[in-house]
Amino acid sequence: MNFSTELDILIKSHTPAMQVVTYEWQRLYGFCVGTSVDHKLDLFSWSVVSGLKKWDQNIKSFVEEKDDNDPLDILDWFKGEDIKNSILILEDFHPFISNEKFQVIRAIRELCRTEPSNRKTIIIQTPFMMNIKEFEKEIPILELELPKEETIEAILKSITEDLDYDSKPDLDDEREIISASKGLSIMEAEWTYRKIIAEKHKITKNEINLIIKEKEQIIKKSGVLEYFHPQGDFNEVGGMENLKDWLGKRGKAFSNDAKEFGLVSPKGVMLLGIPGCGKSLVSKTIANEWELPLLKLDLGSVFGSLVGESEARMREALALAEAISPSILWIDEIEKGLSGISSGGDGGTSAKVFGTLLTWMQEKKNEVFVISTANDISALPPELLRKGRFDEIFFVDLPSETEREDIFKIHIEKKNRDISNFDFEMLRNKSVGFSGAEIEEAVNEALFIAYDSNKELENKDIQEALEKTFPLSRTMESTIKDLRSWAKVRARFASNGTSEELPKPQDDIPTLPQEKSNPFIK
Repeated sequence: MNFSTELDILIKSHTPAMQVVTYEWQRLYGFCVGTSVDHKLDLFSWSVVSGLKKWDQNIKSFVEEKDDNDPLDILDWFKGEDIKNSILILEDFHPFISNEKFQVIRAIRELCRTEPSNRKTIIIQTPFMMNIKEFEKEIPILELELPKEETIEAILKSITEDLDYDSKPDLDDEREIISASKGLSIMEAEWTYRKIIAEKHKITKNEINLIIKEKEQIIKKSGVLEYFHPQGDFNEVGGMENLKDWLGKRGKAFSNDAKEFGLVSPKGVMLLGIPGCGKSLVSKTIANEWELPLLKLDLGSVFGSLVGESEARMREALALAEAISPSILWIDEIEKGLSGISSGGDGGTSAKVFGTLLTWMQEKKNEVFVISTANDISALPPELLRKGRFDEIFFVDLPSETEREDIFKIHIEKKNRDISNFDFEMLRNKSVGFSGAEIEEAVNEALFIAYDSNKELENKDIQEALEKTFPLSRTMESTIKDLRSWAKVRARFASNGTSEELPKPQDDIPTLPQEKSNPFIK
């Protein structure tokens, strides 16, 4: 049910009070004006600065009704017997319903006892969710979603229709501009358009990169999401043929043709495996392959100090991801962000945030593809891995012999070197047990070695760099074996190749000296 319909039902059912969570007071006022006219109700608004105002339908504007900045006075006035058939918007009312202002909370609760026949409704507008314990059983909470395409289109046309320059957006330009603006509030969209026009004296599809740039800055303000520019493609990912093939097929499912054919939009994928083997790299390249915006969710920055703030920030981030759909939401190393669930040391906040995420993943209506990566399978709650949250779970193992050769070629070519000058059979044999990240670093180290010797990069430089590297597989041998055993029956392998035996520890690696026994420890 959308916001407009839900608001209308609550007003029609004479709900005495409701909380509306939104920054967009203009849109809230627009909905309330329409609802008040439809149901023949008076509409009032109050703020601590402007006092009480009343909507005048004849002049289509609010006019001053009462100069009073005391919230208790206004609530007492609205409670009066002579006020009926009315809606009162309390704008930015959150400072007045904190625990320090209990009289205000009490006054609102008493207003909730008014007879439904009086047809009075208070709309408490707050910029973020406030879970007031006293309101839980009496006051419903509505969240005004970010504007749809038709609303953004109206904003764009209102700004451009009166401009006297020649380079107005044509129909195709408008579609692309509107699509690029999804996820902005109407105020953000309006000022973004005005800023571009002031700078470029036009707004066409050629200025979309400026819209993206502005949107990136706005998204960063949330402190939870980060906008990633699409980069690279699957050709830059060595190996993982199964995963790339699976993703390639799902990327086509967002088109209208696919929907008409009967395909459902993919939900997401979980990438489990060994650190440094390309999970994050794949996440970054999907956006470019699918030509969709990529948002990175930082679970660690979701958590706030105020009660209910963490859940509100999570809901806000997920709502933004849905607003710019179709989109990709990337949650990197998800197990670290959910580390407090089992301990309960944070008063249950982690569990609530996790519950919000799980519910959204199961029930989201818009096309948001979730890609999550994890290194420590044991730290993941089992309910996250069950079917329905993700379409598939892939295990990303250490690269096979063939994949290591591909990875060497990718990174050597990136350094503008001719790959025909290198012995890849030797390199792949010397790099058994190396991750993709360790191979990349070996190539980088080899360049330092060659440059220091004032010569061109050679095989022996890379070999020397490999011999100096102590791969993670040696210190994680037992962990990797456990991961492989787990994945055999619970996940699909991202690669076609069979898992190689891990290299045996070298004989010349010194072992730690035997500790002497402590006589005080029995």
